[in-house]
Amino acid sequence: MTGQAESARAESAGPLLYRWLRENDSRSHAEAAQALGLDAREAASAWAELRALRLVRPGAAIGETDLVEPDTALLGLLGTLRQKRAVLSSHCQELTSIVSATESLLERYRPAAARPTDQVEVEVVTGTRNQQRMLRDFADLPRAQSRTLHADTVPSKTMSQALGSFLTEKGRMVRRGVTVRAIYPQGFNSARWQCKYLAEVQQVGVELRLAPQVPFSLLIGDLDVALLPPRTDRPEDPLIVVRGAALVRTYAALYDDYWLRAFPYLGPAEVAADERGDWLTEQHRTSLRLLANGLTDERIARSMGVSVRTVSRLVSEVSRHLGAHSRFQAGVLACARGLV
Repeated sequence: MTGQAESARAESAGPLLYRWLRENDSRSHAEAAQALGLDAREAASAWAELRALRLVRPGAAIGETDLVEPDTALLGLLGTLRQKRAVLSSHCQELTSIVSATESLLERYRPAAARPTDQVEVEVVTGTRNQQRMLRDFADLPRAQSRTLHADTVPSKTMSQALGSFLTEKGRMVRRGVTVRAIYPQGFNSARWQCKYLAEVQQVGVELRLAPQVPFSLLIGDLDVALLPPRTDRPEDPLIVVRGAALVRTYAALYDDYWLRAFPYLGPAEVAADERGDWLTEQHRTSLRLLANGLTDERIARSMGVSVRTVSRLVSEVSRHLGAHSRFQAGVLACARGLV
């Protein structure tokens, strides 16, 4: 069979298949293809054409096909066409409105938005309402990455509200496809409710780590903007907004350095029976609790009324049992497993 003949046969396979099904009152396109002598490629092409033209639809039983009258299929396609045109018209109007609003913002309301990307701008935001608005704007703007440092460790009502807002906002960002990273100080992991909160943050998709110390709070959005919010125990302090890649890159580099030196948060772990803490003495628990709060061996020794050598031995025993590679990691693992 020549190429032209094959092409003609492929083009006529759809009508042939449709007519055979109607004339033989059959619901099996496989049976029709076999009766017409169509090979697999021809049968697949013909069946795809009938489905595209909506001349066939699934039957009541698995593997069966119902035929649709050409006039009915045509009316259905025309109805779909009208719906799609209406949707496209609505999208076109919406896009036109967005373009108009963008031009108005650039030309009339925010000329600074057209500044060079390396131009640095520092804004001081005072007042709780203004600061909350700035933080909401930061969470809602489209971006690829969000990085956060949390310096607060002391529980308070204000801090609890801020944590709840962070969880909600970061959850929305993750669902939009934003990569969200957060670093908390080791001491934040010392209480059970804080461990529970960290687990919830991790569950919404935030990449979470703990650092020995976090000097200040910081939020970075891509390389466009950096926010330095006040500590929750000092709400009267201003929120500093830094724009411009030239300076934001410096904050990003500082953040990446902290991220590399921090430990991944392991979350509440299911532990074996021999790891529930039965092996811990009261001295072990006390030293672990103080260790998780970031105290040095010397301060732990003074608090417990024992020698530094005893504290070193207790920490070494705990680290060995938990499989920790450092005293800091031992504190993190102990809190994650609910041992303190």
